[in-house]
Amino acid sequence: MTALLCAAALMLRIGGRLVSGFADFYIGHTNAFWVNTLGRLSSIFPFSLVEILIYMLIFGFVCWLLSLFILACGGRKAAFLKVLKKGISIALPLAAVIFFLFESNEDIGFYRTPFATHYGYGSGSYSTEELAEVCEMLAGEINNCADSVSRGENGIMACDNGVRERVKEGMIRLGKEYDWLSGMYSTPKPVLLSELMSYTNMAGIFSAYTMEANYNADMTQYNLPFSISHELAHVKGILRENEANFIAYLNCRNAKDADIYYAGMLSGWVYCGNELIKRDKNLWEKIYYTLDERARNDLRANNEFWASYKGKVSEAAESFNDSYLKGRGQTEGTLSYDRVVDLIVSYETGNKSRQER
Repeated sequence: MTALLCAAALMLRIGGRLVSGFADFYIGHTNAFWVNTLGRLSSIFPFSLVEILIYMLIFGFVCWLLSLFILACGGRKAAFLKVLKKGISIALPLAAVIFFLFESNEDIGFYRTPFATHYGYGSGSYSTEELAEVCEMLAGEINNCADSVSRGENGIMACDNGVRERVKEGMIRLGKEYDWLSGMYSTPKPVLLSELMSYTNMAGIFSAYTMEANYNADMTQYNLPFSISHELAHVKGILRENEANFIAYLNCRNAKDADIYYAGMLSGWVYCGNELIKRDKNLWEKIYYTLDERARNDLRANNEFWASYKGKVSEAAESFNDSYLKGRGQTEGTLSYDRVVDLIVSYETGNKSRQER
């Protein structure tokens, strides 16, 4: 079984990279199966199943090493070899399962036809004027609903406990417009030790092993709808980070609820505004100071939150993620997240053209 799983995983890896159309065919025919089995199973648990499994794996590994150390120190060679072999006999098939599920539900997704290409978004270039128009639109939409969202005692936006279900319902609705996003979604889960995620500068993480969308529950809460949507896009086999961001933007933009809509517009502003400030700082400042003061406070709170966790751990985690993405064809690494701007501008300018017609 171990050899078969490894062989199947290697076939998926090679096929996805070298055979044209293989990744599209595979994901199109298997994603629903994985979501309806692993995703449905993991949704039974109110906590992140993959997080608990990781802790169990670490605990088991440490216990195994301690057992070997004690037996070695006691000179019990026969018992030492028995425990060593037992551990290896468990580790090898487990590693094969992990390798197979990774190739099945994550790695291959980077090699399917881009979502943007399939649905006709993104031009690859846009003018500063077009970008500024989108930023102005986003600022206007943020201001229109800044008064409609719940806020904590500090005035910072707060999400209720039902936001993750409402975000998931939005993704299901979005699936009626984009068939790649149709079907069941697993339940998004907050990570129990979210503070550890904060130290690694992570807002969310997708588990290919349980088909879960996990998110950092500690971060500034306007991030939650966008981040949950992003991870749910990964559940549907959309692994490119800019495209997962774009789907998150679409889900929030089409939301019926003011808090999700506001969160999406504010997240979209951050990406588009970051690009605009590189091109024309004066123009960026002009638009930024039209934002409602409450929205600017949300942005400041977010910057302060992530800055408080900045350090060697976050730098190492970002470096690892950068290398991981580059190793899967996203040549810009972590900068690929920011490439959502092209898709947002393409969508909004196209939407404007449709409205004018």
